[in-house]
Amino acid sequence: MIKGSCACGRVRFEIEAARSMTHCHCVNCRKLTAASVATYVHVEKDKFRWVAGEDNIATYESSPGSFRKFCRTCGSMVPGQAPYLPTVSIPAGLFDDDPGVRPRLHVFTSSKAPWHEITDDLPQHPKWVPGFEPKQS
Repeated sequence: MIKGSCACGRVRFEIEAARSMTHCHCVNCRKLTAASVATYVHVEKDKFRWVAGEDNIATYESSPGSFRKFCRTCGSMVPGQAPYLPTVSIPAGLFDDDPGVRPRLHVFTSSKAPWHEITDDLPQHPKWVPGFEPKQS
């Protein structure tokens, strides 16, 4: 099992295997992580398990219909799942172990920080990866 936790260690989780890793450049991710890019590991729901602290997680609606979860004690973003996706998205910095995947692409490059230059050859998407955009209800 590949383990991860928040900064204070109160929220802990483990995964069997990661599906992919992406870099997000959207304004919300930048502001919530206080970094020029947020990196996420995506895991199939049935390969993710909370180990401790699930009762210490709060939810914040970062934009209409988009919810972020964080540890009530230390404020770290923690894993979350969009209801329209079959995967859990995990901020990559939470991993205590190597998740075994490396970045595959960039999303929301149209809103990247003006001082940040993308210097790798990974695919870039101005917004969502086609087919993974939020579903309208």
